[in-house]
Amino acid sequence: MDNQSSYERGALAEISDALPKLKGSAQKAAQFILNSPRETINLTITELGARVGVSEASIVRFAQALGYSGFHALKIGLAEDLVSPMLLVHEDLTTDDSAADAVQKAMTAGMRSLEDTVRILDMTVLESAIQAICAAHRVELFASGNSIPLAMDLNFRLTKIGLYCRFSIDPTVQEMYASLTTPEDVAIGISHTGSSKDTVYALELARQRGARTVCITNHSDSPLTRHGDFCLFTSTRVSHFREEEMASNLATLALTEALYVGVCVQRSDAAAQAVSKTMRATRHRKY
Repeated sequence: MDNQSSYERGALAEISDALPKLKGSAQKAAQFILNSPRETINLTITELGARVGVSEASIVRFAQALGYSGFHALKIGLAEDLVSPMLLVHEDLTTDDSAADAVQKAMTAGMRSLEDTVRILDMTVLESAIQAICAAHRVELFASGNSIPLAMDLNFRLTKIGLYCRFSIDPTVQEMYASLTTPEDVAIGISHTGSSKDTVYALELARQRGARTVCITNHSDSPLTRHGDFCLFTSTRVSHFREEEMASNLATLALTEALYVGVCVQRSDAAAQAVSKTMRATRHRKY
């Protein structure tokens, strides 16, 4: 990871992305910084080491692993994050928060996750994924846990515009679908952490069968990315109050929306005809 990448994405987003693969001293330092970014920028490296219980050298190595020259450069990155106009607050929800405070924090986190995701989005990869989906004979979707509603939404949208698309909430059925894919198909795996065993296995299986694979995740060095031909990343920070924030779903939903819109544009005539047919078929369900 280079310095330019770190500065463009933001220090907190980089630390959050790295957290799942960190261990020992680096993990302790990362968790403290994510939980207390404002406090961190006012600490010396010695004070931070004492607060976290790690050596100064460990903190320097951690900062350098993120692409910064040292702890001071990392603090500058944190300060830039915290004064961003979009970042009104960066705090976890607490049991002492009022409903209004909780809503403000959730909304702010959601806006920032969208802003960060757009900043790091590789448009070339996105366009390639859209083209692959448009050319696919069939699209298989894999997801589990909190990602299931997102896969269901994308499945509904792609089906509505005429694509042969499937999704099942049953992991066994997902594996069966994956085993039947061909080089003419596209498989899409959605996982915020990128570490869902069921989703990773299904995407791996589909790739082994020759299908083109798309992965959507928040972590660039997660197991899911090893099996993706096209990897699309969200940028959402970790909260210790909630394992998976609302913000993570918002960013992922925005990415799936981008895929859907891109497919609609590429298949404009066919999509319009399919929408007309599906709307006529289901209009009896509305008053």
